[in-house]
Amino acid sequence: MAKRAEATDHTRRRIEAALIRLLGSRPYNGITIVEIAAEADVAARTVQRHYRTKDDLLLDVCLRRTQSVTEQLQDLSAKSAQRLIRSLVRAQFDFYEQNDAECWALHSRAAEAPKMRDALHTLIDGRISDLTDLMARWPDAWSVDGSLAARTLVALTSFPAWRGFTESGRFSPAKAAAEVTDILCQRLLRPSHS
Repeated sequence: MAKRAEATDHTRRRIEAALIRLLGSRPYNGITIVEIAAEADVAARTVQRHYRTKDDLLLDVCLRRTQSVTEQLQDLSAKSAQRLIRSLVRAQFDFYEQNDAECWALHSRAAEAPKMRDALHTLIDGRISDLTDLMARWPDAWSVDGSLAARTLVALTSFPAWRGFTESGRFSPAKAAAEVTDILCQRLLRPSHS
């Protein structure tokens, strides 16, 4: 039974990797299940057995990848609110830089696919909740209400914000992270914690 589960997991990873490779060179809407299957070296029916639709596949890829950022946040041992902000921005912006095509496909598709939109809202709500819990370590550090601070952190570390800062060479990813960190620290932290 364990070998079968391992084989299933291996096939799913191959299919996900195939979609990611294809997204590196083509827009999401131009990719078909047949092309994903060919890239993964499996039958189209195999892809459909694991993922009902192409959207389900993209959603699974994105959820799996965002799990790593969530785990980083949970393991965060920041010693101050300022370091929390710096670590959060760096983790999110590094993630977007490494997964730009997948994030772009998910955000673009969410406008048309309720399942994608709902998944994005769930991810955002989860990030706000996680951040609120983390921010409670420094209750006196915040110049605004904790809920507003968490929502602001999520908004300015969102994929659309990252894209706005880095698209067309406006800022390098590192400079974008530094700018957003400065904005967040100035806006959210009391002067004695900046």
